[in-house]
Amino acid sequence: MAAMALLGWLFGGCAGYRLGNIGGEAVQGVRSIYVPMVKNESYAPDLQVVVTNAIQRRFDTDGTLRTTDSDHADAELEVVVRRIYREALRPEVLDPLATAQYRVHIEAQATLINRRLGRKTLDHVNVDGATTYFTQKDMVEAERQALPLAAEDLAKNLVSLVVEGW
Repeated sequence: MAAMALLGWLFGGCAGYRLGNIGGEAVQGVRSIYVPMVKNESYAPDLQVVVTNAIQRRFDTDGTLRTTDSDHADAELEVVVRRIYREALRPEVLDPLATAQYRVHIEAQATLINRRLGRKTLDHVNVDGATTYFTQKDMVEAERQALPLAAEDLAKNLVSLVVEGW
């Protein structure tokens, strides 16, 4: 009896776990996904390439869905970068009117078309990615170097939304 209680106690903590993918309604029956080139409505040139590559890499790293071409995909993810904005986080120590650190955000909208169900399972859902950077001497260059990191964060949030439902 004590052995049964011990086994119940040991394995009871795993009761919420399950094997396999954990996707919700958005990925029912979906094993592969096509990510076309992201549309860029922001001021940043060529950001669509950076964001598209980040999303595809994140899906490949996650492993729940396999990225493929349009003809063989069970689902298609359309993404539109709506805007980029920055917020001041910290002033310069010696010049309180100047900003030393910013957070840059990439705002996008995503639509997931589940071809197996024949409908949109995510429709114009807002997704955000952000990172921080210090300005030092060249603010434009610092932001340019920070945008790929914000794109990676956007991709992480977007892939989590698609495969996990949040």
